[in-house]
Amino acid sequence: MKSTAQLMSRFREFWMQSSGPTDSVDSAIRELLETFQARAAGCWRRDGGDLVCLEFVAADDMPIEVQNGFLDVMRRVSMSRIELGCVRAAAEKQPVVAREDAAQRGLDGSASWLERFEAGQSLAVPMLSNNEVVGVLAIATVEHFDEHSEIWQTMIQMVNSALTTPLSA
Repeated sequence: MKSTAQLMSRFREFWMQSSGPTDSVDSAIRELLETFQARAAGCWRRDGGDLVCLEFVAADDMPIEVQNGFLDVMRRVSMSRIELGCVRAAAEKQPVVAREDAAQRGLDGSASWLERFEAGQSLAVPMLSNNEVVGVLAIATVEHFDEHSEIWQTMIQMVNSALTTPLSA
């Protein structure tokens, strides 16, 4: 398992050098996925009124049609799509949890992807610079976790390592 310091360093490198999708097999996003044995992980950069996917990785056993379907929908997504966890995190400027029970938070879009990913929960963490959202880091896992868990704390640390406006855990 990668250390938190290694994940933070790799993510900082990834964020500073990313201007579009990459084919890097050993990317920071893949390392995040593998470290926490997640079902999917991704990172989006804010581009005006949209979030643009920089990288999305999925568990090795996830059907390619599910992966491609997700990318077709999520490669560029409007900030008006608040039924999606990554957009809600950007809009609210705070971490957002989506679960299979979408009615709880109105995250129907995320819940449908969690089902296809065979995941129970996702976490989307906004990336802020000078109090403006510049991106979102997200992960979907089988297990449920909360703000005190290692995965939550690690994602906050990864985001904070790359940006000028730290989020509080």
